[in-house]
Amino acid sequence: MDSPVKPLGFNVLVKIIPVEAKSKGGIIINSESDLERERKGRDIAEIVAFGPVAYKGYAGCESAEDWGVKVGDIVELSTRYDGKFTRAQEYKEEYKNYRYVSDQDILGLASGEFLDMLKNQQELEK
Repeated sequence: MDSPVKPLGFNVLVKIIPVEAKSKGGIIINSESDLERERKGRDIAEIVAFGPVAYKGYAGCESAEDWGVKVGDIVELSTRYDGKFTRAQEYKEEYKNYRYVSDQDILGLASGEFLDMLKNQQELEK
């Protein structure tokens, strides 16, 4: 995945996973309220790129992979308000969900059935 911008310092560029799951025909699969979908959707993201010192300086870490994350991983952020949206969205609409977050704002790595559900949701939206 190409990065529209390169994060600096300890920042990580992530792509927020959309809130609604839609079928190819445009039918919304999720029946939760809009507010609940918004709450859940803004704190799950896919890692796009790492800044040059992301995760360096933590005990035993020389890179993000030493911490256990890599580009393409789906992660949970500490809150839905973490970071700053990139202005790359003004260049291309496809970058509207790209956001910078601190390496410390990434709290967990999606795995197992949860990861499978998120990947399936992304496939349905394509």
